[in-house]
Amino acid sequence: MKPKILVVGDLILDHYIWGNCERISPEAPVQVIDVKKESLNLGGACNVASNLVSLDSSVWICGIAGEDEAGSTLKAELEKLGIHTDGIFFENNRPTTQKSRIIAGHQQVVRVDREDKTKITKEGEAFILKFTEALILDSNIACIVLSDYQKGVLSVELTQRLIALAKSKGVKILADPKGRDYTKYKGATLLTPNKKEAAEATSITICDEKSLKEALVCLQDLCDLEISLITLSEDGIAFKDSTTQEIKRIPTIAREVFDVTGAGDTVIASLAYMLALGEPISQSVYFANAAAAVVVSKLGSATASKQEIFAYLKRNNLLDSTLANTEFLKIFDVEQNSFGFSSQISKILKRKTLNFYGDKWIRESDFTPFLESLEQLKQEGFKVIFTNGCFDLLHLGHLDYLHKARKLGDLLIVGLNSDASIKRLKGELRPVNCQRDRIAQLCALECVDFVVVFDTDTPEWLIAKIRPDVLVKGADYANKEVVGAKFSKEVRLIDVIEGKSTTHLIQKIKSL
Repeated sequence: MKPKILVVGDLILDHYIWGNCERISPEAPVQVIDVKKESLNLGGACNVASNLVSLDSSVWICGIAGEDEAGSTLKAELEKLGIHTDGIFFENNRPTTQKSRIIAGHQQVVRVDREDKTKITKEGEAFILKFTEALILDSNIACIVLSDYQKGVLSVELTQRLIALAKSKGVKILADPKGRDYTKYKGATLLTPNKKEAAEATSITICDEKSLKEALVCLQDLCDLEISLITLSEDGIAFKDSTTQEIKRIPTIAREVFDVTGAGDTVIASLAYMLALGEPISQSVYFANAAAAVVVSKLGSATASKQEIFAYLKRNNLLDSTLANTEFLKIFDVEQNSFGFSSQISKILKRKTLNFYGDKWIRESDFTPFLESLEQLKQEGFKVIFTNGCFDLLHLGHLDYLHKARKLGDLLIVGLNSDASIKRLKGELRPVNCQRDRIAQLCALECVDFVVVFDTDTPEWLIAKIRPDVLVKGADYANKEVVGAKFSKEVRLIDVIEGKSTTHLIQKIKSL
C-alpha cells in the first residue's frame, strides 16, 4: 500500500550547466567553461517530494512559486512525476527560487541563486494552512514533511499552526530544521538536524558519545519531540525514542561518496515513508541510511528507489543486520529467504554468522546457476573482481594480494589451479598442499567470496564465462599479455610483497 504524504516548504528549481574547462580567461583569472548541456532538477521541498515518489508514495506538495517561466517549469516537472501540485500558490511579485550550478567535469565551479527570502504574504500562508487541513480530512494523509530552506515560506506562526493541526489529527509531522531557534518546530514528531546544526541549536559541542546523548536529550526537551534525532554524516544517525527512552546510533553504510547534494532530503523522505507505514524508528533509520548511501554515490540532487536500496544492502552484505528482519524485507516485497539466487550466493549475501568455508566453493554442478546469479548481481550494480593462481602454501604475500583485490569491487572470485594443472606447470612435486586443502584455506578468508577450480593450464575459459568487471594480476605482469583480458572491462596490476612466495618458503624449509 502506498503511504499518502504531504510535503510543505520551499519549492526550488535546480539548474545545472555542464561543460569542460581547458583554459583560463584572458580577461580575468577564471575558468572558461565550454558548455555541453543544461539540465533541470527538483530541489528543496520538490526534491523531498521526488524522493518520496521514488519510494512508491502518493505525494502532494504545498508551497509558493512565482508566476514566471521557472514556476511553470517547476510545476510541469512535478506533475511528470505524478506529484499532486494543486497545493502550489503562485504569487505575482515573487520569483520562483532557482539555483544555477556550473559544473566543469565533475567539479562544481560556481552557483548563482535567484530568490526572494522575505516572508510570504498572508494570503499565501492562509492558502497553505487551508489546503493542508482539507487534505488531511479528505485524503487520509499519514505524514507531513516540513522542508525548510529559509526562503520565507515556513514562518514561526505557520510552522506552529501546521504542527498543531497535524497533532490534533494524529498525523506524523517531520521537519528539516534551519536556524538556531528550534522552538519554531516544537511539537513535531522528529527533526533531522546534522551535528553542526544540533550543536548550534542546543549550545552543546558534540565531540563524543556523552555530548551526543546530552544534545539528543536537550533537543527532545526543547522541542517536545516524539523522537529526537541527529544525522552524523559519515558516523550515521543517532536517535532517542520517547517511548522506550533508548538512545541508539545506526552507523553509516555509505561505501562511495561522489556528491552529498540532497542527501538530507533523502534522509527525511525515507524516514517519512517508513514512519507513514508504521515501521519502528530503528528500521526507519536503517532504511534512511541505506537510501542516503545510494544517493551520495550519484552526482547532483538525486533519489533512491526501493530497488536500488535493496540492491545496495544486498551488494554490501548488509542484509545480515538484526534490523533487516522479515518485516523490514517486506518493504521491498521480498521474503527473507527468497533472493532468487543460487544457494551459494544466497548464503554469502545474507550471512548472519561465520559461513562454513565450503559454502564459498562453486562446484561443477553449481556453476551454471552461479553464473546466472552472478549476471543478476551485475545488473544490480555489483562490481565483480576475478583473480587466479595456485595459492600453494598460503602466506602473507597471498593475503595482502587478495585483500587489495577485494577492495576493488563488491565480490572477489578466485580461480584456483587444480592439482593436475599445477603439476603440469610446476612439476610432479607440486602442489605441496592438495587441492581440497587449498580450497578450504581460500574459502576461510573473509576477503574471498567464491572459489572456482579450473583444470586447464590457463583460466581463459573461466574468465570468458564470468566476464568480470576487473581482472587482477600481480605487478610482475607489467608489459605482459594477461590471459583473459579481452573478457574483462578492466585489468589491474597489484604490487606484491617482495620476498614472499611459495618458492622461497619451500627453499627455506629444505634448508632446515
